[in-house]
Amino acid sequence: MLRRSNSHLYKMVNWWRRGDSVSSWILILMLFAFRETQAVHHRNELQFTKVFMNLSVSDFTVAGFIDDVQWLSYDKLNKQIIVKEVWISDALGTNFIEDMNRFMRRHEGGGYIVTYFLTGNDPNNKRNHTKQLFVGCELDDGIQLKSKARLGWDGEDMMETDDHTKHWVFLNPRAQKLKPVTESSFWTNEIELSSKKYCVGVVQNIFRNSSIKENLPPKVYVSRHDSPNGTITFSCLATGFYPRSILLIWKKTPEPAKWGKESSSGTLPNADDTFYLHVTLELLPGDSGEGYTCVVEHSELQKPAIYPVPGKPPRKWLWAIAVSILAVFILGLSCAKVFITWNKKNKTGTTSQSQLKGPISSPTIHLQ
Repeated sequence: MLRRSNSHLYKMVNWWRRGDSVSSWILILMLFAFRETQAVHHRNELQFTKVFMNLSVSDFTVAGFIDDVQWLSYDKLNKQIIVKEVWISDALGTNFIEDMNRFMRRHEGGGYIVTYFLTGNDPNNKRNHTKQLFVGCELDDGIQLKSKARLGWDGEDMMETDDHTKHWVFLNPRAQKLKPVTESSFWTNEIELSSKKYCVGVVQNIFRNSSIKENLPPKVYVSRHDSPNGTITFSCLATGFYPRSILLIWKKTPEPAKWGKESSSGTLPNADDTFYLHVTLELLPGDSGEGYTCVVEHSELQKPAIYPVPGKPPRKWLWAIAVSILAVFILGLSCAKVFITWNKKNKTGTTSQSQLKGPISSPTIHLQ
């Protein structure tokens, strides 16, 4: 949903200061309500991967993720970015996307200086090398909280930026060779452009011109199924949550537990652009299933949520016996009622017949 800008907050405060008749406690409630509507956190990540062969680029891929949902890729054949969602493309606008296309084409054709410094004295420099650049940022209602850039080479982390000093920190001794590169104005400008305009700027443009889905906590449902063959299966479903990242695990008290066969649906989208995750656990033979819980962690939960598994359901044959006894009892009551009713009617009928006949009187004999 669209969020109000901070100017609304300042207007409310100034309105109260001008002496308008509103009590302070109402203002406090308004501020708290305003704060609740503002608490929306989002993350944007850009991943650049480039494969070099003999100082020439043999492959170049780009992927962009907002809250773990991919929104961007790069078509190297046509040399242009592909925005996965139409509403994001509309929010960014044609000019912004074209600027980003030029930046991607420039980035695709560059990077040789890093390759030269890292492979200049390598006798095997004719083999393929992979350079990975990660740029990430986190925002709260469009306000930048932090940003990070990291450079990898052939699967190893080389260096990353310090979020406070904005300087590069070398994570690998080989990365010291890149010190002249990191001190160049061109390199600094390119990384800053990646972070500010195409990481932070993307989210801010979406906030201004469209919307990002509101963060939602998961709804969790836990169930137990006992099969006739004695197999016990637990099910834990977390659904309706956003963003996508979630952790769902089984725990048993007391530990340790002998785990059975576990399966997962993976995190998948719902029709309303939220996500769901379904995990099942089939217990080993002999495990009673007592003490198991489903533990869920998500950014919208203040702490891990614990959901106990339901206990063992009553046996079906007990239900059958209970139903049979109840049926016999009802049948007995019905028969007794019928018998009592019939008996009453029978007695009533006999009395009426005797009354109709009347008493038998003896004939009177008169003697002459």
